[in-house]
Amino acid sequence: MKILYQSNSFSTVKVNHGDELLVNSSLISTDFEAVGQMVTDLKSFRIKKARWDIYRSPDGSMNGGKELPELAGVEAYFSAGGFLRRVVGDEAGGLPRELLAECVKGLIQAETFVFIDRGYPSAKAYEDYWDEIYLNACRYYSNLERIARRWFDYVGYCHRERNLFNRFLCCRVCGLDNGHLTASGSFSDSFHELGVCVDLNDGGTVVDCTGNFLRAPDQVCFENREHVLKLIGKKIARMEKKEIGELVGGPHGCNHLVDIVHGIGKAVAVSLGMNREI
Repeated sequence: MKILYQSNSFSTVKVNHGDELLVNSSLISTDFEAVGQMVTDLKSFRIKKARWDIYRSPDGSMNGGKELPELAGVEAYFSAGGFLRRVVGDEAGGLPRELLAECVKGLIQAETFVFIDRGYPSAKAYEDYWDEIYLNACRYYSNLERIARRWFDYVGYCHRERNLFNRFLCCRVCGLDNGHLTASGSFSDSFHELGVCVDLNDGGTVVDCTGNFLRAPDQVCFENREHVLKLIGKKIARMEKKEIGELVGGPHGCNHLVDIVHGIGKAVAVSLGMNREI
């Protein structure tokens, strides 16, 4: 067995100078090293500064960086995607936009620890807000009548002064002596932890897979492991993220499972090309 490709993504949200948040999303992989960064107001989540940098890319073709003053004043929240598409677009293969979108996702998750600053009078008021806006968006919020633990029962009321949120996504692809591949991905953030392993034939079709959750807000989330078997027979390297979302995400799925499968798919796509050259 030979390791063909590795990819590691890491996002953090930290309090910066008391009234600001500093958000970083980094990628270090076999072919890239890049980072997206935002500085936002702690209360409004409005962007003060944003930039991206690519330090390493295939043949240096995408290397560079850019400040994005056009994003100043934009709320880094659910509606930010349209602004990122207009301002950043597909520059450098779309990687800068992807990194900045991860910054926004990190901020949304970190809100749990600054909900008072964000204007919610109580933990219950914040939970009620999410029950409304995220209803039927994932398995947890599609089964509120079944859950045994509310959000803050799971998270607890731990006070975070400096570091608010952390997220890792790691993927690895190995080549076997018979030309087949084995790939794995692990996702871990401040609230969730899961892993997926897939075996693929030399054409990139999934022939076997397994996966499970180690940490999640409620037992209904653990039921998402049933979706992993849907990958058998799929060429995940050719699947768009929307297609993956329809398979393992949606009202009865998990967005984090979508992220990990999408990450594995991208790693396999690169590895198939590398494998053909070896």
